[in-house]
Amino acid sequence: MAVIIYGTGKALPARKMTNADFPAELDTSDEWIKSHTGISSRFIADKNQSGALLAAAACREAMKGLESGAAVKAQDIDLIICATATSDYGGFPSDACIVQRELGAKNAACFDISAACSGFLYALDTAAALMERNKNRYALVCGCEILSRIVDWNDRSTCVLFGDGAGAVLLKNTFEKNGRGIGAAVSGSDGRGAEHLYIDENRHIRMNGRAVYTFAVKIIADTVKTLLKREGLSMDDIDLVVCHQANRRILEAAAKRLHCDFAKFVCNMEEYGNTSAASVPITLDDLIKSGRLRRGMTIICAGFGAGLTWGGCIIRF
Repeated sequence: MAVIIYGTGKALPARKMTNADFPAELDTSDEWIKSHTGISSRFIADKNQSGALLAAAACREAMKGLESGAAVKAQDIDLIICATATSDYGGFPSDACIVQRELGAKNAACFDISAACSGFLYALDTAAALMERNKNRYALVCGCEILSRIVDWNDRSTCVLFGDGAGAVLLKNTFEKNGRGIGAAVSGSDGRGAEHLYIDENRHIRMNGRAVYTFAVKIIADTVKTLLKREGLSMDDIDLVVCHQANRRILEAAAKRLHCDFAKFVCNMEEYGNTSAASVPITLDDLIKSGRLRRGMTIICAGFGAGLTWGGCIIRF
């Protein structure tokens, strides 16, 4: 069976916050933030914004399909998985169930996955496996985060990094073996690094930046190498590398470790910041809508996050 990406979508809060909008007392600057992270702006939700409703909007866009006449009806969706660390209710009901309600996807099984910034890739692999096992036709996989609510806005080492938003993909099971779709996938965890990135007792993000950087560079390179080996490919066979958009320096160092032209690494954190589980699907939607990602291309997706966790997959379009 081939599980393909049949549609993509994203949804963002209305407010865009630039580096220049940070208060002077934070003692940072646009030049410092851009040079150290690659981030120039991020979208910030208002206090009443629902992450699940952003996810529903992204899913609704994905359901239009990638081609004219490819739209899928809500009642035909068999599965909805949301990857999030900031669910609306903090546990249950799941954001996925709220998405189902908003879409009217009454026939879908729904649940959330929490694997921090790796969450979307965990969810993508889970959905593809369930679709194959249960002979499902369509699934929605989304990443949605309202990270601005768990950022300590007085901590300049973290508050400049994160943004809010949602991204989604519509998966279709073609029931064919044609080489297209989601191929080899990997995921892993190392709880020994849990103290390097966590939410404290005051519900604020805390991070050991140096430790996360070292982990991220190594695990991206290792994930890419593992996927290439499983599929018998080389970097010459890969058109784009779509990583979790945390920090440009991390991606540059990973590309160097892989002896890969950095031009293959997609970067859009400049506009969105780190949107955690939403970053990979938002990036995929941008690539599709801009025409940079087209039929016949092969990409690698890779992510890393708190836990510590990591994941990745090869996708043939």
